[in-house]
Amino acid sequence: MKKMRKNRSAYRCSRRTLLRGAIGGGALLSLWPSGLHAVTAPERRFVGLYFNGGWDVLLGPDARDPAKTYSRIELNTDRLPANPFDFRDPIPVTIGGTEVLWGAAMSNLARHADVTTLFRGVNMNTVAHAAGRAYVNTFLRPAGDVARGDSFATRMAAGSGGSQILPNVAITTRTYNVSFAPEVSGIRLGSANQVASLLEPRGALLDDTTAALLRTAQDDLDGCLRTRSAVAESQFQTSRNRMRMALEQNLADRFNFDGSDVATRYGITDPRAGSDPAVIAATVHTLLDTGLSRAVTAQIQGGLDTHFGNWAEDQPTRLKAGFDAMAVLLDDLKRTDPGLKRTTVVAYSEFARTPHINGRGGRDHHFAGSVLVFGGGLRPGVIGATIEDTLGIQGVDVETGLPQEGGHVLMPEDIGATLAAAAGADASPFRVAPLSAWIQGGAA
Repeated sequence: MKKMRKNRSAYRCSRRTLLRGAIGGGALLSLWPSGLHAVTAPERRFVGLYFNGGWDVLLGPDARDPAKTYSRIELNTDRLPANPFDFRDPIPVTIGGTEVLWGAAMSNLARHADVTTLFRGVNMNTVAHAAGRAYVNTFLRPAGDVARGDSFATRMAAGSGGSQILPNVAITTRTYNVSFAPEVSGIRLGSANQVASLLEPRGALLDDTTAALLRTAQDDLDGCLRTRSAVAESQFQTSRNRMRMALEQNLADRFNFDGSDVATRYGITDPRAGSDPAVIAATVHTLLDTGLSRAVTAQIQGGLDTHFGNWAEDQPTRLKAGFDAMAVLLDDLKRTDPGLKRTTVVAYSEFARTPHINGRGGRDHHFAGSVLVFGGGLRPGVIGATIEDTLGIQGVDVETGLPQEGGHVLMPEDIGATLAAAAGADASPFRVAPLSAWIQGGAA
């Protein structure tokens, strides 16, 4: 029993003390943000944007022409809002030489078709929310509704090519780390507004003399890690110094969007609305732009579980808010990485919604999902499709991306392996071969 207590105490010392010690009570263990030092090699960035509740792909990336008749699809476009924005007519978008229809909710996102890889007809293999959330978080099939393996953001944070104060941030989403070092574990936040609080000093303000004495005492203190690991002690000291630098640069102020150019650009009306897609997208951009993080996952929109008459109003308007925020985020990301060669942005939901309207006026859960990827070293284009008249899953030729009788049925693992390989990360945990034809110039 004594041994068990000692082990627990050692864990608290090596983990909790690291979290507290960097700024004497409010910092997070991690590494140096690129914004605070010269970077000698390009760093990769990852953004995962989750639409919670099961998005209606017929109103988004797998739309149908309302002028046509489909044997087993009920579009019900006449029920969609026409004012102040007309959601009834989808728009043609050319991606990698292939023309597809996108729902009107995606109109602002169409300007980023040049860096888009669209996966359609993905078999999400579940119509249960919890299982679907775990699946798209890791791109690994869960055990029931329990996630297996690491969040994809954790995988990307571990191989980002750099180190940050907050290497891996998850906003209103779960985060998992079973394979990688603890410093790339995701920091889970319940709201976008919580980022600033992580960067603010806590406790009473000290005068300069007292603060200097405290810093000297911290630096001279024989830490509990020193006797266990010189490397860990060195990392701890480095982490503390880096967080101090972040505080000196007042990076917390960058997340105050009230009256800022960022608020204007993203269309933020209430900076305190931490679940607003515009606030979330602006926060994601700021985390990356300051160099605080290189991997951010966020629930960009919720409220999409529309089984009832709210489908006609909530699905299109909420999708549009999420996609509009994404479009501005991609504008910003392209400014520092024009072709998104070092940046991977993935947008997904846990599954789609049925092609039929149910007796309550909404749509239920459906297997055939879509995943949007922007940049990430993938070849722009469209891979996969659903059956035109049924929204059913069909096989594809993985080389061309076109439907093929008896072809390969896309699964989330295919996407995870391909994204990992394109980023130069280990794709073996996905237990499928990467779709190499869709990686530009081979693995990066």
